[in-house]
Amino acid sequence: MDFQELRTVENFRGIQRIEKIPGLEHRIDAHFEVFPRPEILDPLIEQNDVIIVCGAVLGDEGKGKMVAAIASDTRVTIVERVNSGENAGHTAFDEFGREIIFHLAPSGMLQRNKVNFIGPNCVMDPVSFMGSEIQKLIDLGIGYANLFVGNVSITTPYHKIIDSLGQANSSTLKGISPVHASKVRKMGPRLNDIFGAREHLAKVIQKDLQTYFALVTHSGKSENEILSQLGVNAPKHIADFLRAEDKIEFLIELYERTVAKNPNFPKRADVTSMMCDALERGEKVLLEGPQGYFLSNQVETHWGSSTSADTTASGIAAAAGYNISRYRTLVINVAKTPSSRVGLGANPAGYVRQTFFSDRKINSLDQLAGTCDDFDSIQRKFFQAVQENGIIEPVMYEDANGRYFIGEAMAIASSKFHREKGATTGKPRICGIFDCVLHHKVNQAQGPYLSISRVDGYDDYDKVGLVIAYVVFNPGSEQPIDSNGREYKNGDIIKAGDDVPCENVLKHCHPIVRVMDGWKDNPINYQKRVPDAQLPKQLQNFLGAIRYYTGAEIISIGNGQKTDNLIYLRQVD
Repeated sequence: MDFQELRTVENFRGIQRIEKIPGLEHRIDAHFEVFPRPEILDPLIEQNDVIIVCGAVLGDEGKGKMVAAIASDTRVTIVERVNSGENAGHTAFDEFGREIIFHLAPSGMLQRNKVNFIGPNCVMDPVSFMGSEIQKLIDLGIGYANLFVGNVSITTPYHKIIDSLGQANSSTLKGISPVHASKVRKMGPRLNDIFGAREHLAKVIQKDLQTYFALVTHSGKSENEILSQLGVNAPKHIADFLRAEDKIEFLIELYERTVAKNPNFPKRADVTSMMCDALERGEKVLLEGPQGYFLSNQVETHWGSSTSADTTASGIAAAAGYNISRYRTLVINVAKTPSSRVGLGANPAGYVRQTFFSDRKINSLDQLAGTCDDFDSIQRKFFQAVQENGIIEPVMYEDANGRYFIGEAMAIASSKFHREKGATTGKPRICGIFDCVLHHKVNQAQGPYLSISRVDGYDDYDKVGLVIAYVVFNPGSEQPIDSNGREYKNGDIIKAGDDVPCENVLKHCHPIVRVMDGWKDNPINYQKRVPDAQLPKQLQNFLGAIRYYTGAEIISIGNGQKTDNLIYLRQVD
């Protein structure tokens, strides 16, 4: 038994006999009715000037459908991305069902008669942007004359190389932290610099390059060794930068060719002024948020594994630059079932720790082929392993390829079954159970409206679950853990509605799961559901439980990849 297996067993032994908390027994008898969109979403749009769509917890929630639904409203004229970068992938589908992965371009690009902005606090590698997003639009024959780019900070090749010199798997290796560090130090190039005098751009780059050279020296590696480490899949402009003797001249010529003298580069503008002018005229603006609430670098609980921008609703509003005291703002949070997350950090609701796949050097779903294939028996056995007190017993699952703790089997099977992989990295996501503890915090901060995407993902489950509390347990240590002046000790319970501690505590938290009946015999996927049919009672109770534990007002659920598949609803009791 290796260290992680031993730790799994020790954790269970330490918490298996905790007392059953009252919340597990609360009777849920919820009644949700399905309504047409004009009775649920349209009045919310009418009552507000700015609509912000946010990730509810840890990103990867499938915000695109709600963004597209709001953008389709004729009263919404502008769709804007702020606080975003190449690390924030979002998948959209055009009117012909073709999949397009955007990173910086707003999802409104696929809507007719919308003006789209790449706005404040965005960072852009223009070579990657032109080569993937813009070229994809050109190849598909989708016009982008309605896309305007603000004075974004430039993610250079050296920012990405600095990222690669850091801890493996610590980020998407898109240079996000380094470029934001340059931005904070007021040392990095911005888009306006590329269109300015060559001498000015050279001075800006020369100043910023000092950090790059210092870190390369500190790493003890030559640039040839770094190039070899990056491998044959390193983007050409990154490899060429490493080979270039005159780094400054290389970058100036690269940006002249890619941006300043490239007729395909989108139009530039003061997008903040354009947005404010539109609001002054009475138009409505949609702000498309990247990632999720707990990935904001302003939310201290997950600061160690956060992104480099403020991705909360308030951070998005502040970055957009409109008069928040004058224009009415609506926030719609988007969550997902089953939940998922890419990257490092504490995630008590995950089936396994966040490094489970990276520790095994699994970087794609293809590497999981042939392993834990019997999803039906695995999901059934997983929920059977949940004790009456909500603690998951680490029973073993065995197939022809090996033996796994049931959480490990569920992590592998669910990532494959739901095709859960990062839109940016392609790495398998760690799936998990809807986390009411974290969402209650989000609801306090920027609720109440909640859209839950891909609820039809649970169509194939006999049982479904909600994490309604955590129990703290750090095997081998009786030392309390401090978070904001409060000490957490082994056996302490953190319920939905309690203060959420920081990651130094969360990494020792284990889920308390409420198991509920699924709706396997009455699936809601758009291909199987009768249009306008009411929701199965088991699903209504599941949604009612989410509202009970979090306080959220659920306005829609997803049952397919298309925007029209959203089901709008309201709790009527």
